[in-house]
Amino acid sequence: MANLLDRWTYRTTPTVVFGRGCLDELPDHVRRIADGPVLVVTDRGLLEAGVVERVTDVLADAGIDAEVWYEVEPEPPTDSVDACAEAIHQTEPAVVLGLGGGSAMDTSQIAACVVTNGGRAEDWIGVEVVRKPGVPTISIPTTAGTASEVTGNAVMVLPDRSNKMTVVSPYIYPQTALIDPALTDSVPPHITAATGMDTFCHAAESFITKRATQHTRQPAADAMRRTLEFLPRAVADGTDREARDQMSYACLQAGYTLANAGVILVHGLAHAIGARAGIPHGVANTLCLLPVMRLAAEQNPALMAELAEPLGVSPDVSDETERAQAGVAVMERLVDQVGLPTRLEEVGVQRAWLPDVAAATLTNTRVADNSPVQPNAAELTSLLEGIY
Repeated sequence: MANLLDRWTYRTTPTVVFGRGCLDELPDHVRRIADGPVLVVTDRGLLEAGVVERVTDVLADAGIDAEVWYEVEPEPPTDSVDACAEAIHQTEPAVVLGLGGGSAMDTSQIAACVVTNGGRAEDWIGVEVVRKPGVPTISIPTTAGTASEVTGNAVMVLPDRSNKMTVVSPYIYPQTALIDPALTDSVPPHITAATGMDTFCHAAESFITKRATQHTRQPAADAMRRTLEFLPRAVADGTDREARDQMSYACLQAGYTLANAGVILVHGLAHAIGARAGIPHGVANTLCLLPVMRLAAEQNPALMAELAEPLGVSPDVSDETERAQAGVAVMERLVDQVGLPTRLEEVGVQRAWLPDVAAATLTNTRVADNSPVQPNAAELTSLLEGIY
């Protein structure tokens, strides 16, 4: 871990608004960015659930015109992002508003950059490839998981579905994030569990990355503590407002550290699995969390012992190896509490895919090189066999 006084860079969304009911402030933030109409980028499920109408009504009451593009796809492929860019081009909004989970926010952010930079979405995959700002964006999450509203990373599935790859750029950050936990109140238990585990993975992974600093570890530790306490409550009772509010805040904190410290092979494997199997990102992360953390506990117990403290491991457990293993046990209990799958076979992954998943994971060098453990393709394949 880098020292706090070493050289480092910290980025986040310029304006972040948090709190139950803050959706009412949306018109003010639209007007601060630009005068003109809004294009809401979202999915059909939120449209049918009435969530989109809640947002467009707030805008209409303030005299702001809004159109809705509701064709966002889960785990968005590049051609879906290109379709969104075409919708932006045709409607010419002053502001693009991404409403939903990570798929909607990522789609809106990348597409907004495609409109101003040209080409196709796939052309802008990579780090600092995007040349200039996109159409101004606002992001409003409706789940407590991806934290796309405060990260400069947006992901898409490649055309051949071999992997999910990332557009990383300061231009991906929206101008404003509005995080209203009330929008998560109606999220069903299985989605609450999956998105909450995404939050946990962001925090736990970023705590032990090579780019981690004391500055990024602080919000990561806070996010882990809150998730351990409040995610099981939110899954068990979706009407528990305290749990909903706390998980939205945990997601925000995890997003801050994700954006600046990055993640490790948990996410790398999950991207390759999710692209092939089409399963929710949080489910894929949960599948990969425990095997990667067990490997880290074996190969780097000193580092994993540091992770044990925010996981609530008693200071009476002083041996590094024992602390590392105790930290993994805490994660095992959380996975058990939220009831998500732990075997690849359960979610439709084919055993024949495993070597290709391992190889694809290692092509994501931004994640692989940031990991404190460096298994080769054969070792990763063996790790996947262990959870098949």
